[in-house]
Formats: sequence, C-alpha cells, structure tokens
Amino acid sequence: MLPRICILLNDLDEFNFGKLLNRYLPKHMFEVQMLSSFPDNPSLFELIVPWNYQRIIKNAEAYGNIVVIHSSELPEGRGCAPIYYTFSEERVEYVMSVILAANEVDAGNVIMRARFNLEAEYTAPYIRELDNELSMVLIAKIMNQWPDGDFTAVRQTGRGSYHARRYPCDNEVDLTKTLGAILPHLRGVEQSSPAFFVYKGIKYIIEIRPELTPDKPMQVIFEYPALNKTEVWTRWNDTP
Repeated sequence: MLPRICILLNDLDEFNFGKLLNRYLPKHMFEVQMLSSFPDNPSLFELIVPWNYQRIIKNAEAYGNIVVIHSSELPEGRGCAPIYYTFSEERVEYVMSVILAANEVDAGNVIMRARFNLEAEYTAPYIRELDNELSMVLIAKIMNQWPDGDFTAVRQTGRGSYHARRYPCDNEVDLTKTLGAILPHLRGVEQSSPAFFVYKGIKYIIEIRPELTPDKPMQVIFEYPALNKTEVWTRWNDTP
C-alpha cells in the first residue's frame, strides 16, 4: 500500500502545482489527496501538510502526522511573511524548516531543514517558486525516510524571534532613504502587494526584477537533525 499524503488547501482552486506534484510525488510512489477542510479521519494519512492553510486545526499537536513547512530557520522568524523578512533582514541563506504541528505558532519539533545561498539576483517572487518546488521535495524526502509516518524530530533551541502580520501599507517606501537602503525591502515584496511611494498625492508602484532569469541554486543542503544526517542535493527536476 502506498503512503498516503493529504495536502490541505484553503480552496481547491489554489491547486496550481500539478507538474511539481507529478514530478516529485508521482502516483506510482505516493497517494496524494487535496482537501479544502481537515479530514474527518486524519489517521488514514501518514502525512498531512497544510499548504498556506488559514483555518485553525484544533489540537493539531495530538495527531502526530501533521507537519508545517515554514520558511525560516526556526525558532528564528516565527510568524508571518518569512520570505519578506529573509530579504529585509539581509540573510545570506534561505532556510526552510519542516516541523511537527504544535499548539503554539511555529513551535513544533524540527524534522528536516533545507537551505541554500540567497543569491544577489533572487527576489521574493522567484524565491516563492523555489519554495513551492522544494516543499514538494521535502515532502517526498520525509516520506522516503519515514514511510510509516513515525517521524523523529528534535526540539527547537534558542530564544528565536517572531514577526507580526504585514499589511499593504507596510510596503510604502521612505523616499528619504537611499536606493541601497531600500533595496532589501524592494527585493522582499511581491506583485500581489507591491512596494510604493506617494508623490504629490499620486501613488506610484515600484517593481524590480533582474535583467536575466535567475539560475536555480547550485546546491541545496537537506538536514535531518534527529538523525545527524545531511544531504547535498543538486538534482533539480529529478525524483528525490
């Protein structure tokens, strides 16, 4: 029997990553089900992954098969807008943490991490594409390592940090600052809520992009903290 995976969406119309699903979670290896509400019988699945899921899952920690993929090196960067803060805080690496769901926000034990260098040509829209793809890779690697869903994980260590929700008004640019000073902010915002400034009562939208399409990271490092195991991965588009 194939491992069963549930991906939780706010709305089934959000499912727009069929190619990634077929590439990294093929039907001959995994049974994947998309749902827009929490399953009535969660024990039917080895793994349940909320995908930007906005609804509260009561007593999530008790199930043991719900994992959250959060785009920061937890406990640093708990909370909202992790992609934006990766740029605004001028991090040199992009890190994704896979944790067991916990009753406290982003506080679960760490199952896996993925990290790669944050290159100068990367902006938030491109990073989101990479994040989506690597999320699929992480799901596949977790199920390959723990096909029965009996995950091993370690507690988060350190004081960490928390980021509050950002709003469109937060993307306003301070015109008294230099371009260099606002560049991390500009790299971190996305087209759905772009950077802007107001000049003589007129709102101007700012969007930046590199001249050339960025290359994918040369390598991604996958870490299994509880197993003291590390993998270096360069096989984009291959089955993990």
